[in-house]
Amino acid sequence: MKQHRGILTTIILGMTALACVVPGLQPASAIPPTPDTRLERMVAETVSAALVLTQQAAPTATEVPSATPVPTITNTPVIAASPTQSAESVLDKNTDGTSSFVDLNGKYQMTVPMQWLAVRINAPEYEIVLASPDTADPAIQRSLTTIKNQDPNVFRLFMLDVAPEHIDGGFVTNVNLVWDQQMEVSLADDTDIKGIAATLPTTLQGAEVTSMGLNLTGNETPYGVITARTPAFTQDGSAIVVIQKLVFFDLPVGTLTITLSTTEKWQSTVEPSFDEFVESFIVLE
Repeated sequence: MKQHRGILTTIILGMTALACVVPGLQPASAIPPTPDTRLERMVAETVSAALVLTQQAAPTATEVPSATPVPTITNTPVIAASPTQSAESVLDKNTDGTSSFVDLNGKYQMTVPMQWLAVRINAPEYEIVLASPDTADPAIQRSLTTIKNQDPNVFRLFMLDVAPEHIDGGFVTNVNLVWDQQMEVSLADDTDIKGIAATLPTTLQGAEVTSMGLNLTGNETPYGVITARTPAFTQDGSAIVVIQKLVFFDLPVGTLTITLSTTEKWQSTVEPSFDEFVESFIVLE
């Protein structure tokens, strides 16, 4: 793992408090800030944020048999027909129902499939989405309220699955994009990915890594991927199994971590569109 540059700082403003509400996850302040632990801290905070985003409660060893979902395609509410810009990024609704996300600072571009509601923190679309009838469900409102105070320079984009039938016991499937400008992950081999995967069970109670490795997008861009499962209870008291798929891209500056958080019940339904999102990754010149 490459050495970081500059002063070691916590990448997410206020994330220590968020991390502490998930039992079993060590707060950032409890982990010595050494070059060997910075990326592990980033991953732990990112995973914790995704769980807190959906008001996740304490992990539990109890598992719930998953039902076989019937795939459905739900059109995302049309929030804007023209590009909106915030924190050096552009989110543009396309005519085919997808959205184009261009991160001018991170220097990459991705296409959001139509099934996802994409929103940036403190961006023009945020207040529109918050007031939309399509996001009136209390679980979705909790998610939107939770992300409002995050740092838009770190959390570059949130994506929510707002299909009512996909809300699992109060858990809203989500994707978050976290950009750490201080850390560089090496994808020359799987050493760094294995190192990150090894820390998950120790930083997130009950987490079990089910797969890890290196892949290439269709345009030959390398990325690392780790999949983990964590039995848990939702705020509504439902026992679920949280599935998280973490994808790592080495940017011109820093590392981009894209995390899908869903439940075992809906994994097979939402994962194909998440993979489509990952495949759309393009580095800007």
